Amino acid sequence: MNSRIDVITDIRGFNRFYTNMLGLMNANIGSFNYSLTEARIIYEISKTEKCSANQLSNILRIDTGYLSRTLKKLETEGILERHSKEDDARINEISLTEKGHGLFERMNEDSNIQIASLIEPLTDDECREISKACDTIKRYFTKAINKVNIRLSDRSDSDIEYIIDRQLSIYAAERHFTSEIWKNYLIGGVHNLVDNFDENKDSIMILECNGIKSGCIAVTHLDDDTAQLRYFFIEPELRGIGAGRKMFTSAIEFCKKTGYKKAILWTVSAQETARRMYGMFGFKVIEEKKNEDWGCPVLEECWELDLTK
Repeated sequence: MNSRIDVITDIRGFNRFYTNMLGLMNANIGSFNYSLTEARIIYEISKTEKCSANQLSNILRIDTGYLSRTLKKLETEGILERHSKEDDARINEISLTEKGHGLFERMNEDSNIQIASLIEPLTDDECREISKACDTIKRYFTKAINKVNIRLSDRSDSDIEYIIDRQLSIYAAERHFTSEIWKNYLIGGVHNLVDNFDENKDSIMILECNGIKSGCIAVTHLDDDTAQLRYFFIEPELRGIGAGRKMFTSAIEFCKKTGYKKAILWTVSAQETARRMYGMFGFKVIEEKKNEDWGCPVLEECWELDLTK
């Protein structure tokens, strides 16, 4: 303990600094007449089509009594709705209403604007330093207090709903993909993968943190020699800790073990962090095309990896 007293002191000092800054950063939530905890509850519910009170309590680590009162308040205000689970009437499934989704989108956009204003005086290099420092803190504290693992999906309704719902939410928030064309493309693609799943050629891997779904990557066969990597995403709170690299490595290892000669993936040029990782794995861009159908104009890129080298 004594040998780490300086580290302990630094962490406590940073905690006080960050707590004060967090209070300023979250002050805008008050303009929506919701507390920080209520905002966190709304955020977690937005991540899936439906969830339970027990799931929220485990994720947020808050008292079940307080959670119950808060959920009742949000339900009364029309932010969320509860329905009995189809196969177990004792369990209520919670989801955001249309009003709730609108509230979440406004709160999310306001937070982005506030952070943009906060870092506006900084240079691009200084912003990158902040990102690296955040990644370092998340990586080591995640290692210290969380259990992160990758499991093969059993293609259950729960897994498929998670893959679809989270990508719709993440891409809407981060890339402004909101068109019906995009939604149909994503939903149809996931269901097509499941409906035509080949146990010997395909794989869907789910990242979990403390038993909570936190990301995904899938491998699907285009032909006997070519695999396509799809539906690769990580929850924002777990980015920068090496979880994405671990998932991607697992997918590439599956491709090699299965005997594929090459792997491809599609992404957009704005996904800078992911693109850097693809390059480090040896992928190269082989095709580009503009797309204006998804709600925000993007440059799509097809990347390819020779698995025989």
